[in-house]
Amino acid sequence: MLTFGLRHRINLFYRKDDGKSFFFEKTAEGVLLHPLALNEDFLTCIVFNEDFPNYEKVLPSEEYKKLEERLEDDNPCLIKFYFK
Repeated sequence: MLTFGLRHRINLFYRKDDGKSFFFEKTAEGVLLHPLALNEDFLTCIVFNEDFPNYEKVLPSEEYKKLEERLEDDNPCLIKFYFK
């Protein structure tokens, strides 16, 4: 995640296997990533209530329903994204 000198979050991922870099603000589905931790297999992000609608396209319907049922006073919501 790059924030220095930028007005909003921009993500930069580097894939060692082929040397390809990915520089983006949000995914093709419109999801803004707020990374907390990552390793070779997955990325863990915090998800804010105002971003929940963006996850409807990405999550299975039963998982998205859990997001919709969350209250603003609930503990922070974390989502784990697995790399392909």
